[in-house]
Amino acid sequence: MKGRKPASENVVPLKPEDGQGANFEARAVAKARELRPDELPFDVRAIWDRLAPGLCDPRKNRLNEVNAYMFEQLCWTIARHERLRLDVREGGETYESETRNGKQLKSRPEVSQLNETWRQIRALASDFGMTPSAERGLQASGQLGFEFPTDDGFD
Repeated sequence: MKGRKPASENVVPLKPEDGQGANFEARAVAKARELRPDELPFDVRAIWDRLAPGLCDPRKNRLNEVNAYMFEQLCWTIARHERLRLDVREGGETYESETRNGKQLKSRPEVSQLNETWRQIRALASDFGMTPSAERGLQASGQLGFEFPTDDGFD
């Protein structure tokens, strides 16, 4: 076989020792359910159940016990964003105000809150590789052809 040999941590066995086989989707759903906090309200739990299996997939393994809290924060932020988006859609983005200079259109405070939650979602989603550019960054293998010497004199 020509080319670089794969690193052992990047290889996902099709038949692991415990006999689970290659049923990646079922394993991802089971792991997502296992990591989900019990006290989540219905709307946040629905977001978790929708997004977590893709990140728990053994081929990606981006959601685990260590970062489950930050993923929970992402789910809460998405739920807040959906509520704010509905409020802005129903109430509009602006309101009219009568000032000494006459009538003025002003932006509703909910619009800036909606924008801020969107920025938070983008940041957290990027951390989990949920945007195309972040996914490319997580797949990058670093600098090719460079290895640290094994005999550096430190023990």
